[in-house]
Amino acid sequence: MEENCRPCTREDLEEILEEIWTTLELQGETPAPGSRIPPALSAQADRLIEEGLAQRGGKELILTELGFRKAKEIIRSHRLAERLLHDVLNLHSEEMEHSACRYEHMMGSEAADSICILLGHPRTCPHGKAIPPGDCCEAGETMLRPLVVPLTELEPGETAAVAYIGTRDNARLSYLTSLGVMTGRPVELVQRRPSYIVKIDESTVAFDEAIAREIFVRPAHRVRRTARGGGWRMRWRNGRG
Repeated sequence: MEENCRPCTREDLEEILEEIWTTLELQGETPAPGSRIPPALSAQADRLIEEGLAQRGGKELILTELGFRKAKEIIRSHRLAERLLHDVLNLHSEEMEHSACRYEHMMGSEAADSICILLGHPRTCPHGKAIPPGDCCEAGETMLRPLVVPLTELEPGETAAVAYIGTRDNARLSYLTSLGVMTGRPVELVQRRPSYIVKIDESTVAFDEAIAREIFVRPAHRVRRTARGGGWRMRWRNGRG
């Protein structure tokens, strides 16, 4: 069989749905059921329709509810994988992207939710693109205290390493970078009120709460886990045992 005639696999369909989602984003649209599929991405229209992922709307091809849900799942899995590989494993961009492209097809919704909870329900991927929220985000699940938390969750005297800056505002990102708030940089929270005072190396800087909430950090003190309420929960050490 010719290469260009090979059957469209499940992974192929997921890649198409992912490209549909990202193309809509680039066009400034928020993907949703009924979104028009760009003509350039409708080469597999018959298979998409057969699988219930798309349907004809006059002369246009549009996403069905199922197609939207599947596209959201694959995008969510990919961007959560990027966040995990970047924040926890400290992989560089090229290796992170290559690995995330493989993991997105293997990650089920339960695994995605577990990663999301672990990382503190991140809103954006390392490239600043929105991570679609899952059921765990809407339920506010916190069975595990995340490995990565907003600066606002630290207690005075607690140390951490900067994981990422959760903002798409380039001016704010440049401002924080100029202050030394960069990935991997150790920080110590000095006080929370009336503003957040943070020690970075030998300098101290102040942030209002809105900015502090956009600085995500990995607390230095890990925890031992203890059984509580029939399930395992993470309890974080504060350095006093």
